[in-house]
Amino acid sequence: MLKYDIPILLVDDEEDILFSYSFALKSAGYKNITTASGGQKALDILEHRAFALIVLDLYMPEIDGNDILDFVMAKYPETPVIIITAADDSQTAVNCLKKGADDYILKPVDSLRFITTIKNILEKEELKRQVESFTEATEASHLKCSSDFSSIVTKESSMFAIFKYIEAVAGGMQPVLICGETGTGKELMAEAVHKASRRKGAFVPVNVADVDDTVFSDTLFGHRKGAFTGADKARRGLLLEASGGTLFLDEVGDISENSQLKLLRFLQEGTFRAMGSDTEEKADVRIVLATNADLDKKVTEGRFRKDLYYRIAIHKLCIPPLRDRKGDIPLLFSHFYKMAGVELGTPEKNFEKAAAGILSSYTFPGNIRELRAIAYDLAARSPNMLTAGDVIAYLESTGRSRGAVSSAVPAGTQFTYSGRFPSLKDMENILISEALKISGGNQSKAAALLGISRQAMNKRVKG
Repeated sequence: MLKYDIPILLVDDEEDILFSYSFALKSAGYKNITTASGGQKALDILEHRAFALIVLDLYMPEIDGNDILDFVMAKYPETPVIIITAADDSQTAVNCLKKGADDYILKPVDSLRFITTIKNILEKEELKRQVESFTEATEASHLKCSSDFSSIVTKESSMFAIFKYIEAVAGGMQPVLICGETGTGKELMAEAVHKASRRKGAFVPVNVADVDDTVFSDTLFGHRKGAFTGADKARRGLLLEASGGTLFLDEVGDISENSQLKLLRFLQEGTFRAMGSDTEEKADVRIVLATNADLDKKVTEGRFRKDLYYRIAIHKLCIPPLRDRKGDIPLLFSHFYKMAGVELGTPEKNFEKAAAGILSSYTFPGNIRELRAIAYDLAARSPNMLTAGDVIAYLESTGRSRGAVSSAVPAGTQFTYSGRFPSLKDMENILISEALKISGGNQSKAAALLGISRQAMNKRVKG
């Protein structure tokens, strides 16, 4: 059912026309109407507030509808806009449609046509939202318990496929190996394995990267009093601390050969000895491991035991890097940016949708961890409304802009040519084409990606 309390902005320089539009909408049941008498007032309102729909007169003194449309497409690219224009200038209205407007109405405005056009567009937007919501809900509904994965922010099908696999294997006792680049969220995924297992004990994480064999043994197995110099009292190892639960070994690809052998023995036999003890002990613990290393390569090179690899890789999850989860970048940025605002004491912080779109073109070698750092830094530096220009300037100032176009180029691709060397105009056309592909054909987003104005983008597309 259509919601009649959604915010609508009416923009015209004539007060009597604004009154008639507003009256017609209120008579049709729409309650949340804002009017702007002129372009400058409309810009002032739009600087601080978003709307579900904008009705925009094309010709106004000082700042006309074209300028307002450019502003809306840059700042609120998903907001539908209806253009009101004279009957003898329909070509200009068509040009507005190319720039991103959703429909136009010719003057003199017929009241029935006015209401019908608005209703149709709002119903279409509502249907689009329902489809998006249904798609996400469908993904989640295929899970036995979606709350097990609530700490992982995603809408990507590839991630939901991993969740389903976790639910399939979580109830067993075989090890789970989680692979992925640094910063992809391997520990969060390990916690999800623990939650889905329904084990009553604790989730105990430990980073075992580059620890020597003695520290590894003491950390996992513990020691008896007097086991070595300075061992003035006994210590329970993490295997016992995690008994009944899950022990998460992070960066397992970096442990020494002796430590690999001890871990293998525990996984095969389920028993261990504390340092300085002759007594075998058991621990009812599920082992989950993670690495950002290429273990297949390490096995081939003889730097990781083949028998241990096959033992820990019975259930193997590979988390995709953030550059392969483009749809999650705006979602994650919004999540972190709001968190930063709350922590900084400025929860009202907001950002243009185009600002998150700019970030979608960056490669994020540090993955989610880097995105979180960027969101927090931008929140600390920026005013209440973060713009696309702010993000572009930030990426350039922090030396990140060079990676911004790599998403359009397959990994390992090099620039090659034969025959005539491409001209600057050729390269400009290539960049515009790639920006339009990345932005799904939205010229405002493409312009933001290229760091040019919406008007400059429109001229280049036409030219």
